[in-house]
Amino acid sequence: MLPFHPAAKAKYDVKKLPADVTSITRFYPEVMRCLQCNTCSRACPQELSVIDIVGAAMRGDIATAADLSFDCIMCGLCATRCPAEIVQYYVAILARRLYATHLSQRAKHLQVRLQEMKDRLYDADLERLTHLSTAELTALYNAREIEKEAA
Repeated sequence: MLPFHPAAKAKYDVKKLPADVTSITRFYPEVMRCLQCNTCSRACPQELSVIDIVGAAMRGDIATAADLSFDCIMCGLCATRCPAEIVQYYVAILARRLYATHLSQRAKHLQVRLQEMKDRLYDADLERLTHLSTAELTALYNAREIEKEAA
């Protein structure tokens, strides 16, 4: 386990922010001081191209920054090494939040399921399941229909 590197985290309401470079530079203006020295990428234990994440954020390419930073474990080693004092992992998490809130497509089946839950369609089943014994739950689980894997 790597030690966490504390840094100042901006407070924002991602729903009120545009999904572009202005959101990045408003809360993390130091991103524009990037020297392209690549010490961030060399320090990354996940071997992420942190410099490319920062570059995408600087261009306002939120989707690319979010995608490239998906495996970031937020250890802070990139920020520790950065001469421009960029907190790359917070920039990355802002990009991922902007992407998820404004740019990603909503899964239709998830929206249907959420509405079913709001309509309380599963309350009776849940109530029944909470009163089953462990053996009955195990038998029910083992007898379930398993979806085939997508090719």
